[in-house]
Amino acid sequence: MFYNYRFLIYGFLGLLFAFCFGLFFVALNSGENTSDFERNAKKLNGIFYIKENKVFAAVPSNGYYEVKKANPETFAVFPDTFNDAHIGFDDQHVYAGNMILKGLKPQGLQALGNNYYTDGETTYYCNRNSERNESLGMITFLFQLIGHEIGLTDKPQNYWYPFLELPKNKSYQAKLNYAIAVNDQEGFYKGLPMKDADPKNLRNLNIQYSDRQARESMDYFTDGKRVYYQNQLLPATFDTEMFEVGIEGDLPSRNQYLLDPTRGQVFVDGYEFDRSKAPYRLLSQNLEHANQALFVAKDGIYFYNAEKEEVERAAKNPFVQNQFEEIAPDVFRSGNSVYYLKAIENWSNKRGLRGRKTIVARLENVDAADLKKVPQDNLRYGEIWQANDRYFYFDDLGSGQLMSSAIYEIKDLATLQNMNSSDLRTDDFRKLRNSGQLKEPQHKAALTAVTKYPDEDVKIMYYIIGGIAVFFL
Repeated sequence: MFYNYRFLIYGFLGLLFAFCFGLFFVALNSGENTSDFERNAKKLNGIFYIKENKVFAAVPSNGYYEVKKANPETFAVFPDTFNDAHIGFDDQHVYAGNMILKGLKPQGLQALGNNYYTDGETTYYCNRNSERNESLGMITFLFQLIGHEIGLTDKPQNYWYPFLELPKNKSYQAKLNYAIAVNDQEGFYKGLPMKDADPKNLRNLNIQYSDRQARESMDYFTDGKRVYYQNQLLPATFDTEMFEVGIEGDLPSRNQYLLDPTRGQVFVDGYEFDRSKAPYRLLSQNLEHANQALFVAKDGIYFYNAEKEEVERAAKNPFVQNQFEEIAPDVFRSGNSVYYLKAIENWSNKRGLRGRKTIVARLENVDAADLKKVPQDNLRYGEIWQANDRYFYFDDLGSGQLMSSAIYEIKDLATLQNMNSSDLRTDDFRKLRNSGQLKEPQHKAALTAVTKYPDEDVKIMYYIIGGIAVFFL
């Protein structure tokens, strides 16, 4: 029977699919224009507005939400228009954006600092930066988005100001410069307890840079005995030599690395490198020509794959007797060989970014003993080095300025003279490279670190198909 009507069934399902698919994309692109919203709204600060006798809260990444139970007649905000701008209150409730902080009374409300708020009995931490609501699944979000567009449901809360209630009836105070609060017995990071921490002695570890002053870490802390990544107790004993490493390269700096030079240990975002392979040594703090931070151990080169959230071994250690010296940013000498870094991105016309690589390349037909730095008065970005009758430009702009390789060979003496006599701008270096006047020298890849990325379009399509299948069921 179904076979006889199969084309009718297929047609109906196709139309229903097209309707849901079209409605979804209409909903996805029908957000309220900011200027239109604000035109007739009373602005209380950068987050809260009153319009048509209703209170609205701006949630970055997702627009405006009505604060449902708020009383516009008594609604108020803190004077601080930055750290505490996301907190509002009326005569009945305290709000984080459009969400009620249950149990927190507006009477006696205080901002303790570091985004902690208390009425003397109830205390909350509430982040001033909006974040994705991980509890809202993609399929639920799709249905809520479509339901909101046709007037059946509220706008989905896929972004919010995350908050967390602390133990009641305790006296808290903000400590350090970011996200930390303590009472007499405990320390808290973003409202989460720091196990066994001594609240009186909590302090930041330092971020150390190769060429500038250290500053305080916002992720690594110690009480003088224990070490913490945010609220996570690390399997490490505090040592005065410990520090978070300040990396210059954009991509490698997106993860936080803690080094313990005394023991050769490394932690990244609270994850410990295999200590049986220690000691580790960071290849470079520059890494402007790298997509991963590389750590040298006796048996190999290791890196943290942020996509997989695990440490991987890129290759065996290429350096003679595990010895190397950084003679210029991202350029190294080991024995009589010269190595340099090169950053590569793999793109697909149909699928976008597919992966990122960092190559440690060995310079061919050049002995380290023959390399000598050429004095320069006008060259602001990088250095010129000479090996016999050949000249090389050691780049200091990096892949962020579209100069992916740390070493380029200078084509001829005319180009060398031009670089000697001109105060070159960043765009001039790219023109020299694109014209072939700066060319990548002969080299051999000593090792490659690779991070692959999933196809996001395929993932989204699976979510859409799954959502429609659930709708049919």
